[in-house]
Amino acid sequence: MNLTYVFVLVWLAFLISSGVLLFSRGFLLARVSKTETSTCRRLSSDANDEYVLSPEVVNEIFKDVNASANLCLPQKSRVIVLVVDALKYEFGLYKDNVSEPLPYENKLGYLQELLQQDPDRARLMRFRADPPTTTLQRLKGLTTGSLPTFIDIGSNFASPEINEDNIIDQMVKTDLPLVFLGDSTWTDLYPRRFKRAYSYPSFDIFDLDSVDNQILKHLPKELASDDWQVLVAHFLGVDHCGHKHGPMHEEMARKLSEMNEVIRSVVEGMDNETTLLVMGDHGMTASGDHGGDTDDETNALLFAYSKQQRFFGHDSGSDSEMLQQIDLVPTLATILGVPIPYSNLGLINFNLVPAVPVPHMNKVQTLLLHAWQNAQQIYRYFFQYAMENKRTFNVDEMERLETEFILLTHRVQNIINEAAYKSFVRDLNINLRDILGTCREIWVRFDPTQMSQGLLFSFLPVFFIFLLVNNSRPADYVRIFKAKEVFYTYLINLAAAVFGYRYYKNFSFKTEEHGVIFFTALSSAAILSFHTLRHWTSIASNWAAVKRFGHMPTRLLLFAALGVFFSNSFVIQEAKILSYLLAGSILLLSHELLRLSARLDFRYKFKASQFLRSTALRLILASILAVCLIRFAYTLFRCREEQGDCSDFTNSGGAGFSLKKPGTGKTYILAVIVIVVYTTLTRLYLRSCGNLTGNAPNVLLARYGPTVASICAGGHVLLANSSIKNIQRSHIDAMALVIYGLLLVQIIVVSWAPLMTFVLPPRNSNTVIVNGNESIVPEIFRKMKRMYEGDDAERRSAIPVVYGLATVYSSIVITFGVFLALVMIVLLEPRASIGLVVCIAVAAILLSVHGILRYRTAKSFESCVQPTFTALVGWFLLAHFCFFATSHQTTLSQIEWRAAFVGRTTGIGQSNLVSGVLVILNTFCGPIFFFCMYSLLSTETYSLFALFPNLIRSCRSSNANGSGKADATTSMSDMANEAVGFDMTRGELTLYEYEDVFLGASFKLATQFFMLQGLKIFCAMLACTIHCRHLMVWKIFAPRFIFEALATFVSLPALIVGYLLVLRIHRGVDTLIKRINKTKVH
Repeated sequence: MNLTYVFVLVWLAFLISSGVLLFSRGFLLARVSKTETSTCRRLSSDANDEYVLSPEVVNEIFKDVNASANLCLPQKSRVIVLVVDALKYEFGLYKDNVSEPLPYENKLGYLQELLQQDPDRARLMRFRADPPTTTLQRLKGLTTGSLPTFIDIGSNFASPEINEDNIIDQMVKTDLPLVFLGDSTWTDLYPRRFKRAYSYPSFDIFDLDSVDNQILKHLPKELASDDWQVLVAHFLGVDHCGHKHGPMHEEMARKLSEMNEVIRSVVEGMDNETTLLVMGDHGMTASGDHGGDTDDETNALLFAYSKQQRFFGHDSGSDSEMLQQIDLVPTLATILGVPIPYSNLGLINFNLVPAVPVPHMNKVQTLLLHAWQNAQQIYRYFFQYAMENKRTFNVDEMERLETEFILLTHRVQNIINEAAYKSFVRDLNINLRDILGTCREIWVRFDPTQMSQGLLFSFLPVFFIFLLVNNSRPADYVRIFKAKEVFYTYLINLAAAVFGYRYYKNFSFKTEEHGVIFFTALSSAAILSFHTLRHWTSIASNWAAVKRFGHMPTRLLLFAALGVFFSNSFVIQEAKILSYLLAGSILLLSHELLRLSARLDFRYKFKASQFLRSTALRLILASILAVCLIRFAYTLFRCREEQGDCSDFTNSGGAGFSLKKPGTGKTYILAVIVIVVYTTLTRLYLRSCGNLTGNAPNVLLARYGPTVASICAGGHVLLANSSIKNIQRSHIDAMALVIYGLLLVQIIVVSWAPLMTFVLPPRNSNTVIVNGNESIVPEIFRKMKRMYEGDDAERRSAIPVVYGLATVYSSIVITFGVFLALVMIVLLEPRASIGLVVCIAVAAILLSVHGILRYRTAKSFESCVQPTFTALVGWFLLAHFCFFATSHQTTLSQIEWRAAFVGRTTGIGQSNLVSGVLVILNTFCGPIFFFCMYSLLSTETYSLFALFPNLIRSCRSSNANGSGKADATTSMSDMANEAVGFDMTRGELTLYEYEDVFLGASFKLATQFFMLQGLKIFCAMLACTIHCRHLMVWKIFAPRFIFEALATFVSLPALIVGYLLVLRIHRGVDTLIKRINKTKVH
């Protein structure tokens, strides 16, 4: 098996992907985590402690307040933190005079009771989160006080231990015992920090109660215990209910009512020296999602309550309406008397700090000392970061902030009354918020060097694919990409990578990764340039033969698809734009077929009756059906927030189908019917091709596997979304696991024995005699032809008959596609699974129309095996259209995280890697499926000719005679030789006979898809570069780039898998022919 082409594809995929990765490093910068930690001397009122507060110590402190940064005042209370995941701000508001409240309204009534009973000891505030609003990133912000980075969302499935200074580690260092209950993300981030930890995995988003019930099991005894200073309980039920049902479901009312009782029991059970904080880590959209930056997602709720001590009042200078989440860290540090973490950027909110008197200090002195220590910590971190990253900061802005800081250091020494304190704190907070704003700007500041190099290095392979591969003939690739030269190419790239890794600092690169990508890209560009120059003569001659303005309508369709990235309005409406372009490509194929029919079949006289019986009309009707299916896919599109009339986003409880709420039974029944029809039609097609005859491993799997998989998929669709309570999740998971297992078995079988053929033994020992190294294939088919035409002698000496040879390549690809599609269907929502099958139906129509058209326009085997540019673009558009047809959108909050748990909710295989793979298969099912199946574009003409000779006969050219009528005695082989110059009656076995051209054409087709995908991601990167200061850059353009980059990272491997599948089938055919050919040596 020739793997040279595979190594070339891997090399080109690496070049494109590395350019995209380098661009993302410059466009989506990550904040550099600092390892420094804060320390302080804890002041105490206990005479036995080392640092005791006394009037003399207090006077010494306020003689020079600037020297007090390393002092911590005594602890004010114990703290209980109840984190209710996805507790939206609106969930805690109480609305009077509402007769029929929504499911999430007025369910936390106990908060309103406490606010009315003790307004000085209770606080309800809007808790503002920074995007991305995923649980992992929010917990990092809640414990470190630092800003998240945009791209950190990618680590939500892999919770790394935090090594940055944080409030948890500060408590541990200060010997404050912690107890934790709930979401295991905490123990992943902070292992071995808790005195006792009752952690449970947050894996099953369908399970609303298990984690919460386990917390409630242990919470009462922990409340009664006195050996802890901080207790954290993280409840997951509300978040899981949002993901499964949305906030408008009755289950949300139940979970919020449960949380109301939990808060009541905690308040009743806690002592007078404890402060209770109830908070949400983020909000949720109207459909129950989160992850983005909308107000619904970033506005969480915070409630604080203290039984005995009042909180500092509104005169403390802090905001009483809203608390930014990063402000929680310094506020907690103030309550607990521990150092504020080194990289914190939040401000203390004194509205949540119990007003516990500090010995020998008045209220103003206490507030001033806390506020100034917070300010010094922020300045220390900010200016240290600025010194280490001088080129990132604006010099004038730094000078302004430094000047204001110096003025404040003088003012702080003269605060003697409450009025002076209020004025000082107001100016101080403004200055600190300016620092926060500067940091926000810095951490979204782009690296133009990495961005420009990323653009260049992703464009270069696309450019050379166009020059070298696209303008060369398939038979020429054997001498262009010789095995030895490809091996040397890998060695040169390895040497360049080692050089870049070793000497990256000498070239002012920030990371080893940058050096590796830079030098491998340069060396690869030089190698590709060498190949291009060496073969320039043949490239130029082939290029000259191409019409300058050929395929202009298709080019316009492609340019329109690439131009989507440059307009925020186009990105929002991308689903509809792609549907128009895809329909346009299919209509272009139909138009070309109709034009050929008018020129050839009706060149002398148009007859309506003849046209009504013609294949051209049938294919045109099929094309119209494809357009109707594309239009039907409109009903499957998921909306974006920016579309004001979007019921999916704004009202999950509306009349329309919601992905997060079980809809009418019609959708689920239709999904099951579609699944059954798809697998049944595929099975009937394979049986008619003869590929289900015999007992070969792949034949048996193809005969029974899809039936079993479709039953399991249908059962999973109905039961996974059922409201029936007594169905065990393990039974539902088993259905998904069966489908996963069948795909795994299919991969193993294809690797071991891929062919779906059956050799019928001959009736006697007569053999076919050939001379020398002559191939047995033409002689076998000549003998079969003579038998078919009535040669009794040949019948008497029958040769082996092989079932399934006519579709020997495509049948295996189609079978593999069935199992892959069924895995994707079980991962998708029912509505989305309908969209996938609709796209497969459109693909079948596209293949049929293009197969007939290719037969009519091809002049040789080489031109017949290469699809037209219109079909190429149509297949490419279909792959990306399927993303939207399966109810996906390019927004972070609408990623279907549910797919990560399909078949694994009972604790089977809780691996982050498997979770990521399942989400990728769900999100990018279109590109993965259609790029794995891309070889059908090369084989469908041959299978159509062999399976439907009447279809081809009606489309044959009428050049044979003047009347345009074919002789009834004309054989199919003669027709094929007359039309395309070779005998197509052998079906796809012809591909084996011309193996060099066929494998070269398959390689060329894969690289052409590489080129189109490379152009698409290049345009996405270029659009981000142009719009990097656009108002919607983080809302629209950056998420669109992230999705396209991920699509590139999965599309290129999918194409390589598709080519490996072709190579494996080809090797199997070679083995079969050699086994049949053994008889010639006897």
